[in-house]
Amino acid sequence: MEVLERKNEKRLKMDKSHIAKIFLTFAFFGVLIGGLFYPKIGLFAFVCMIGSVLLSFYKGRYWCYRFCPRGAFLDKFVARTSFNKNIPAVLKSRFAKAFMLTFFIVMMSANAILSGGDLERFGKGVVMLLWVTTLVSAILGILFRARTWCVICPMGTVSGVVGKKRGTLKIHTQKCISCKLCNKNCPMEVEVCNFKENGNIESVNCIKCESCKVACPKNAIEMA
Repeated sequence: MEVLERKNEKRLKMDKSHIAKIFLTFAFFGVLIGGLFYPKIGLFAFVCMIGSVLLSFYKGRYWCYRFCPRGAFLDKFVARTSFNKNIPAVLKSRFAKAFMLTFFIVMMSANAILSGGDLERFGKGVVMLLWVTTLVSAILGILFRARTWCVICPMGTVSGVVGKKRGTLKIHTQKCISCKLCNKNCPMEVEVCNFKENGNIESVNCIKCESCKVACPKNAIEMA
């Protein structure tokens, strides 16, 4: 009975998540395509940037899985064609995260300076950056895991650092049998079992998708 209830709960969540992610994907490409004709639309990207950081103070990288339009695109479309291979270690390194964050800051600063205060030109620069990073995220998602981009996403990195200990998933040590199904099912390749002694999954890469919770055969993982 307990297994059946878990399956029904999972199915209900998947149905709701599917609809939400389809909507977010269409909204995302609405901004990408619409921004080519009306560049100021690209400024909506700041809603995601600000929203992800603000929410991280309360629930960590919760935004990345639930509300990020690009993340929804990767989950619902790129994942279908992904080779689902391991994410290269270099992309999971601190250097890669720092490089991408620095690159993002430099590009946005240069765009602001070159636009000379013209929102139309600034918006166009934002749209172009969105197109380039979306292309990169799609390529990475196909070659490796669908969410590979999220490992080096600048806003994801900021949110992860700020909310590392916020809204964490908890591991019940006595229930855990170290089968590592949680590790295998994590789209971000977080080594969940490594946090067993700590009791809380405090990783900058954890996007609170609860895939580890669903995969656990002993119900040893839950939201803290």
